[in-house]
Amino acid sequence: MDFKVDRESAVSLCSLVDTDITQTAEHNFILPDYCPNIFKVLKCFVVPGVTSAGINGSKLTFELNVLIRVLYRSDNGESVYCVEHTHEYSKSIDLPADIVNPDVSITPSVEYVNCRVADSRKLDVRAGIICKVKVTGEKKCSIVCGAYGEGIQLRKSPVLYASKRITCAKRITVIEELELAAGKPAFGSSIRCSAQIRKGEQKIIPGKLITKGEADVNLLYLAKDTSEKPPERMSFSIPFSQIIDIEGIEDSFETSVNIAASKCVIIPKSDENSSLECELILLVSISAVKFESAELVSDAYSTQYETECKYLEAMLLQPVKNYDAQFSASSIINCADGSIKEVYDLWTENEAVNVSFDEKKGCFNTFERLTFCMLGRLDNGTAIYLEKECAVEQPLENETDSSYNVTAKISQIRCSYTLGEGNTIQAKAEINAKISSEISFKSKLLSDIIINEEQPKARDKRCAVKICYTSNNESVWDIAKKYCTEVQLIDDENPNDEQRRALIIPMNN
Repeated sequence: MDFKVDRESAVSLCSLVDTDITQTAEHNFILPDYCPNIFKVLKCFVVPGVTSAGINGSKLTFELNVLIRVLYRSDNGESVYCVEHTHEYSKSIDLPADIVNPDVSITPSVEYVNCRVADSRKLDVRAGIICKVKVTGEKKCSIVCGAYGEGIQLRKSPVLYASKRITCAKRITVIEELELAAGKPAFGSSIRCSAQIRKGEQKIIPGKLITKGEADVNLLYLAKDTSEKPPERMSFSIPFSQIIDIEGIEDSFETSVNIAASKCVIIPKSDENSSLECELILLVSISAVKFESAELVSDAYSTQYETECKYLEAMLLQPVKNYDAQFSASSIINCADGSIKEVYDLWTENEAVNVSFDEKKGCFNTFERLTFCMLGRLDNGTAIYLEKECAVEQPLENETDSSYNVTAKISQIRCSYTLGEGNTIQAKAEINAKISSEISFKSKLLSDIIINEEQPKARDKRCAVKICYTSNNESVWDIAKKYCTEVQLIDDENPNDEQRRALIIPMNN
């Protein structure tokens, strides 16, 4: 049989794991002798972070770090005190045995926090952590891009597809020495320590990726002597640079690099407590895809023999579109306990941006949610902690199509406030979000064409042409396939028939 099929190899994505893993974190705090008695708990913070993740065979294992920090005040009401404890948990989950190029995403969040004062020297804390685990793999698929001989007719369409995909995960530990600014009191303990990542140059050289950036670290700390001094704020910028070995990567790949700060700890380095040491753990996730353009076959038939087409549904990748979006959120925080005299610090937590498509308006909307947190003192000197949830919905200015899977991730937040009259604060957050638009669409493509030479097409050789009356939704391809002729022959016989109401169909005898 003089028949040949040409094929291309493409990468199709498949979801391997999409599940939640729960972890309970408990700790019984017994205050050390140098801490005063508990009069009132201001806030119990639980900060989870995934510090490492790896796949060994068919098992995914990751380390979960949970920091529990409790702020309280004593009976004098003026000073803020802090106790904290860190738990480490190792979690694992089974994966399919034939996993290829896995891309792992683990997002921890706090489900609940219960803090109970057992007595003036003892605290019982219990928290629930949910880790959203997603693992995406790939499978190679062979798709038909051409065929020749035996009267084969092909319906082709241009498709951009992923011919190769490389994934890589890397943990980076940055140790940096920091100095408190002149006039700042000696460091005692952290109340809040957070890091925002600003990506810099991401450069590819054959077999390697050079990633650079800066971590903006914000620190709120208690002085070594907390009896008289209020909490202090400091900000630092920590640069980082890392060369990551990635076998097979080169300039022709489109690369997506995600860098997350999973842990940030600051401790005193010297007895004077003016020199600090910051340990920063960064998790880098890299996905590199090489795209190809080709005319791929979506349907086929033979004008000479009965034909069987085998199809596959492939989740084909498309290039990711990235852009920045600027948002703002504001809220009024009210204090029921008196007039606010001073704000020690204002920050945000639980930041999230969800993106959804509004079919009526034909555009994407962003739904921003965050919690404003404020630590300060009243006119009478009493320390207070206040928080207020805020949600804002607004349309995205960038035009895109509803078939896109649009995701957003907050990358930087700047907070400001204005003291209102009496017991109010006008809080505002400026949000810089990274928006990613991507398509991973299901495409029905031919995987094989089988010609049955033992079953020639039945023909009426007495008929040279037929007249076909068409409907508006019929294509020339469907008509040619129905009458077992060629599209080109129909076009040649009906060159000026734009409406194609009645077509002359050559029977190709």
